[in-house]
Amino acid sequence: MPVFKRHHFERLFKLAQEGRIAPLYLFLGNPQTGEELARRLFEFLKKQGFQAEKLKASETNQLREKLFSPFLFGRRVFFLEVTKDTLNFFDEKNLSFLEQNKTRLSLIISINALDEKHPLYKYAQERAVIMPLSDKKSKDLLSYEIPELLASFGKKMDRAAAESLLALVGEDLGAIRQEIEKLSLFVGERPVITLADVKEVVSPRPEQAPYILTQTLFQEGPEAALKFLQNLLIQGIHPLVILATFTKFFKRLYLLREVFEANPDLASIKNFKVFQEKYKKTSKEVFPDKEPKDLKGYHPYAIFMMRKPASLLVLDDFSFIFEELAKIDLALKTGALPEENFYSFFVKLKLKIKKRLKSKTPHR
Repeated sequence: MPVFKRHHFERLFKLAQEGRIAPLYLFLGNPQTGEELARRLFEFLKKQGFQAEKLKASETNQLREKLFSPFLFGRRVFFLEVTKDTLNFFDEKNLSFLEQNKTRLSLIISINALDEKHPLYKYAQERAVIMPLSDKKSKDLLSYEIPELLASFGKKMDRAAAESLLALVGEDLGAIRQEIEKLSLFVGERPVITLADVKEVVSPRPEQAPYILTQTLFQEGPEAALKFLQNLLIQGIHPLVILATFTKFFKRLYLLREVFEANPDLASIKNFKVFQEKYKKTSKEVFPDKEPKDLKGYHPYAIFMMRKPASLLVLDDFSFIFEELAKIDLALKTGALPEENFYSFFVKLKLKIKKRLKSKTPHR
């Protein structure tokens, strides 16, 4: 059972239950996804009754002492944190030892990159399990990570609730796992986590707050946006932090609006993968030399979710927006109440958009 694709991950559990356990599981590629999958597999094998241990070895001598120590019964499973130095431990001699003891020893390793000529790669490909993972951050959290995490808690979640969770928490798998655990405890024996549950339980990270604020503003109005802002302040998030992330969000929105100007059809695409492909192509046309730093590395799904506010604004709106945000910055630094100043901005922006839509005056 050598090469497994990402969507076949669950098969590793079934094979293990049948007694088909590999001497090595190598997750190769995206480090965050690899660490998460390695952790799940490790916890699963641990629950099966095997002697399981996480091992962070900085020297090859430590690895040799742990892996080669006598062991009479059962199987030992090691979740290894491999460094550049300890990577050299996996030469043909030591891998031969692993092969000889494959019925009682298993290693789980996640690594970002590995030369295909390296003995560890060759061994995983020929005699163990290797799971190649995309190095891109555009992994489909909605298709794999969130459903699998939910299943581990015996829960399900519809698309709208999952999208809301992703928008609130971002793409950090550790944070997503924590929030799903909180949600599972909140709903108790109920098998389905709803959108209302997510809104009730999950608090957005500061970097996600601007998206939720604008989503709330455009969908529910200034009063709802003010209430959301007040909740952030109650959580202890400083007003200037909210303003800084809010400003960065509108910078991204401005750049996205430029892409939409080049391809207006992007605003109406409802399929994420179709949007992703066309957005990537158009973005390269708009920014041929270098992707702007405010968009670089930003999760494609987060950009997809920004379609609505981007489609409601025009490029001429942004001079007004940044002037108003500068006024809020000055007011906050002179002791003004954040609620009043943000609410005033919400109302002005909403009225500006409403007036333009009503007049249907063509804009750039």
